[in-house]
Amino acid sequence: MNDDATIFQWRIKAMTALHRVTAAERRFSASVRVNRVTMLAAADELEAATRDAKAWVATNPCPDPKYGAHVEWMLDTCVEVALTAQRAVTGPYADSDAVKTRLHNLLAVIDFHSQTLDAW
Repeated sequence: MNDDATIFQWRIKAMTALHRVTAAERRFSASVRVNRVTMLAAADELEAATRDAKAWVATNPCPDPKYGAHVEWMLDTCVEVALTAQRAVTGPYADSDAVKTRLHNLLAVIDFHSQTLDAW
């Protein structure tokens, strides 16, 4: 089997784990405009989906190191979004502009990696 076919097969299998992450990220993005409780629940969901996806990737490494690196970077950024949101909601800085700006920037990074992976 050639490398392209192997990578294609890996991507099909990875989509199950990654789809759950992207769906959770979309719900998180929408929750930011709702309220703190909704945002915290969405952050918890994003963290769980990302944890599961990272576990899957760890046991099923991507045959293309560059593609795999983008997957890892996207997942790492999702973890950072979830942790930032959780700390913001439960901490004293929940409504600060700095936290909202940081979350917005992190979500833009996720979007960049997602688009890069889709275009690959």
